[in-house]
Amino acid sequence: MHPRLARTGPRPHPDQLHRSAVGPERAHEIVAGSGCRTAKVKVADHPDSLQEDLARVEAVRDAFGPGGAIRVDANGLWDIDTAVSHIRRLDTAADGLEYVEQPCGSIEELAAVRRRVDVRIAADESIRRADDPLRVAVAGAADVAVIKCTPLGGVRRSLQVAEAAGLPCVVSSALETSVGLAAQVALAGALPELDFACGLGTLSLLDGDVVAGPDSLRAVDGYLPVPRTPPAPDPALLDAYQLTDPAQAAWWRDRLARVRAEHDRTHNANRLA
Repeated sequence: MHPRLARTGPRPHPDQLHRSAVGPERAHEIVAGSGCRTAKVKVADHPDSLQEDLARVEAVRDAFGPGGAIRVDANGLWDIDTAVSHIRRLDTAADGLEYVEQPCGSIEELAAVRRRVDVRIAADESIRRADDPLRVAVAGAADVAVIKCTPLGGVRRSLQVAEAAGLPCVVSSALETSVGLAAQVALAGALPELDFACGLGTLSLLDGDVVAGPDSLRAVDGYLPVPRTPPAPDPALLDAYQLTDPAQAAWWRDRLARVRAEHDRTHNANRLA
């Protein structure tokens, strides 16, 4: 599957389905009714999860039939030997994995795993959690770069990170509402090449959205609409989902202040360069 986002108009965008650690029957049911042709399956959610992971991946393959693409994401929780062993078994269960996302934590570990398996390796946390995502050396350690617009600082900076990575890119959600997803869709449309389905069908993982009605970016039959204008939050929904825990609200305000300070520092440094 090699979907591309047309850059000439608001066409729907091919997307992947995210599957958390649910049972195989539920995984089969969700995939069969999704309309998606790509699914990402979370694995390694506990140390003895392999048999559960295999059953879940087999159920997703059964729901897709021979044509769909299956990815798995270990969130960096395996060591090298475990990654190699589990990837081989999961690849067999999937009748071919599209790629494995972040099997281990470090760049060096990813490179070691990549040399020992025949499945593509995708880097996520190794890029976005690096001290400088523009300088992280993922070439040789990964085959695919997972780019998340929101934590990387927006569309322009994400394009810079994608260019610096020098790898095929997958634009993936950081579990945003439609406001953040619209930026991710814009990033997908701005990339010069987009050879894999994006991972943006995540709104269903939230309790709701702050954007109302048809402007809410929910995947339909495996596709996301491309908005002509940025979706605007509905004031009533903002009130409905407002944080009520003062400590949590203070944590987020502090984080936003630190992000703003870092943005201003970087912007000023670039102006002086």
